[in-house]
Amino acid sequence: MAHHLETLLTPLEAAAILKVKTNTLAKWRVMGEGPAFIHIGRAVRYSARELVRFIERQTRSKTEA
Repeated sequence: MAHHLETLLTPLEAAAILKVKTNTLAKWRVMGEGPAFIHIGRAVRYSARELVRFIERQTRSKTEA
């Protein structure tokens, strides 16, 4: 059985992709909003796949606006 390792990003890398500040990501984590994240010890990481899902959930069509 082959295992696929997910690419994990630091908050700085995730913030750069989303074009937000790392403080925004931290606030979202506290509020239970934003992309899903992973705690590895004290380190916070974001799955690249979860960032894509988060972006897709934020996408609105013209008729939804």
